Amino acid sequence: MENKYLKKRKWVILGAVLLVLTLTITGTYALWNYFKVSENQELVAGEIYMKYAEGSTSINITNAMPTNTYDSNQVFEFTIEGKNTYTKPIWYEIVIKHGDDHETRKTRIPDEFLRFRLTEQLPEGEETEVVKEGKYEDFSKGKTIWVNTIAANTRADTKITYKLYMWVSSEMHLGAGDDASTSDMDMTTWNTDAFASVKVSVNGDFNEKELEAEPEPPTTGVEQLKEKLGTDGLVGVKEDNTKTTSKDDEVREYRYSGLGAKNYVTFNDEKWRIIGIFKDDAGQEHMKIVRDEVLKRDVFPATYTANGETFNIQYTSSGDYAYWDKPTSGSYYNNWGEAGLMYWLNSLGTTDGYLKTLSTTAQGMIEETKWYLGTLYYNSGFKITPAEAYEQERDVKSCNGNTGSSATASGCRVWANNAATWTGKVGLMYPSDYGFSADSSNWTTTTLYDYDGTAKDTSWLQKEANHSNYEWLLSPSSDGSRYVASWDRSGRVRNGIADTYLGARPALYLKSTVTINGGEGTSTTPFTL
Repeated sequence: MENKYLKKRKWVILGAVLLVLTLTITGTYALWNYFKVSENQELVAGEIYMKYAEGSTSINITNAMPTNTYDSNQVFEFTIEGKNTYTKPIWYEIVIKHGDDHETRKTRIPDEFLRFRLTEQLPEGEETEVVKEGKYEDFSKGKTIWVNTIAANTRADTKITYKLYMWVSSEMHLGAGDDASTSDMDMTTWNTDAFASVKVSVNGDFNEKELEAEPEPPTTGVEQLKEKLGTDGLVGVKEDNTKTTSKDDEVREYRYSGLGAKNYVTFNDEKWRIIGIFKDDAGQEHMKIVRDEVLKRDVFPATYTANGETFNIQYTSSGDYAYWDKPTSGSYYNNWGEAGLMYWLNSLGTTDGYLKTLSTTAQGMIEETKWYLGTLYYNSGFKITPAEAYEQERDVKSCNGNTGSSATASGCRVWANNAATWTGKVGLMYPSDYGFSADSSNWTTTTLYDYDGTAKDTSWLQKEANHSNYEWLLSPSSDGSRYVASWDRSGRVRNGIADTYLGARPALYLKSTVTINGGEGTSTTPFTL
């Protein structure tokens, strides 16, 4: 998936202006001069500018003999000026290093005898000494004499004037030509051949540049998928249960429908399928995904204890089967909110719980959300269309103790003592999820019980997912308090009994912030999250 870009951010390239201060030694006179050298460094900053203003082109030194201090009249002055609207401070540095060789003199005064003083002065303040008597040999690698910053969010201009002094320490001894063994340098060499030269680099003279814009935070996977509306099997479902591929239409949800759906996705290093995009009560949209195949038998524990009760989970004889609700003692019901399979699928316990088998990354992507537990009308078979099933799944009118035909006759959809909804992370597919996976021509015309006909041949779940046997669905059946909707190998939705064994295919909703980071949605190149 390609990322879009937001507004461009401005950055700057910080050029380096180098100054050369050359001390040319004669008996009583020395000259400092400078020239610019092209040498760039790059610093990251915000929208800033900085200016470098150099001082006079030369400084005359009337007495270059070794001394204990600087000559206050011989100073090199330069100015840093600018502002920083970036959210972090930016730094600049003043660096010294060896200058160029002299045209005629060959003996460089040893570094150990060079001394430097640096002061800075703000327009509104007094001059401050920042380096009192620095030795060339003591400066950090690269000979940084001073580092300073311009504070973040500095809207007003900042102006700092620097003054640099250099002298030769009195620790250096001059002697007669025939007594050089006791001196650091003899007078003949000093007068005719000695020189000192340093380059002073100030990272300044900054030029604002437009760099390539940073990518905006990636759009959510929901938004990325919605851009595919009308392609790859993704359609919109309107309130009247008809499909649309127009982005201008109001839709209730988005679903993958028909064969050839490019809705494969990698989750927990496994292949899953995207059922569609659905809104929660707050209006947030979430991708709903389902495992491409049922869970294998070796992932199920024999039993699982939760809420003070022990439940059978794995069908122990053979096959990839689990019980919906089979406590080791007591009765079993079609109440998902208290079912053994529900407890196991949603457990992060130290052992056996299904969530514990998922990676930390996968666990962090799952949205805990509300699931609907409306009872579906059975009537000797689920003679209801996917559109009708969708409504009945979400019907929360209580049966108030009525069961069977009495319950459906009273128009209720929730069994007595059953919860109308359940909030959790891992559930199962609704019957309508399977029904809407077929071509839209079946949504309002073909009953789920009759999906064993041509309808199943247009369903990506029936024809392209790894479906080969009987599987649990989420919704209770009105046929009795122990009956649950299931999906059989023929493509028909029919009854299952809660304490019997069928395949379990987990379904879940992803957080609205999850993004798609590549892939094409095909079986060989699934989306990555």
